[in-house]
Amino acid sequence: MNIATEQLNEEEMLQRYKDAVEKALPRLPVKNGVVDIDSLWVELSIPYSLLREIISRKDLALPDNVKRIEMKSCLGEESEKTTGQER
Repeated sequence: MNIATEQLNEEEMLQRYKDAVEKALPRLPVKNGVVDIDSLWVELSIPYSLLREIISRKDLALPDNVKRIEMKSCLGEESEKTTGQER
């Protein structure tokens, strides 16, 4: 880790993860306007809990063809399954 990374606060780190999610979304498969959280997880390898926090942000920009991100995981632990976040 370099000094610049060590000096980032939590909000700055979340912003970087949010940017990564926004860049990954156009590359993911979309079915009926829905992207699965599992697709994001496979693409980015960000923990589900952090993905959920990022997806829940009001300032997350979705591509025009994405209406929502399904937050029910087929791969994650049973305790992490929830309903989709509607946009």
